[in-house]
Amino acid sequence: MKVLLPAILLLEAIVVALAIPVALAVDDRGPTSAIVLGVLAVLLALGSGAVRRPRGVAVGWVLQGLVVLSGLLVPALAVLGLVFLGVWVLGVIYGAKGDALAAQNRATEAAWQAEQAGKAATATASDAPGPGSTEDRGPGSAG
Repeated sequence: MKVLLPAILLLEAIVVALAIPVALAVDDRGPTSAIVLGVLAVLLALGSGAVRRPRGVAVGWVLQGLVVLSGLLVPALAVLGLVFLGVWVLGVIYGAKGDALAAQNRATEAAWQAEQAGKAATATASDAPGPGSTEDRGPGSAG
């Protein structure tokens, strides 16, 4: 979730920002709809950074609802909001599974490295010359 959900929110921010000229050209509401969409695009961009924090996913859910509601200003955004909502749901589900697998992989890797370090220490200790061994005498020493 640490990578996938922020990417979804950033893509949504781009889509909402690209809807601003459409809102100005099609709607007779004036600049109000453009301002609302601009604020929503900025909130989505800021939300992409907040989604990594503990309550960030809840912020993302609220933003998803706002994008769907922005369909009241530009009807096409309702459809795109529902599409992004579906992608968000999948991102939450599979992102959590991916994070769990990554944590499991890190734990397995740490255990393997500890095991390898233990084997290396055992091998080094058994290869060390004992007392009275001729291996520790340099060339020319009497033996």
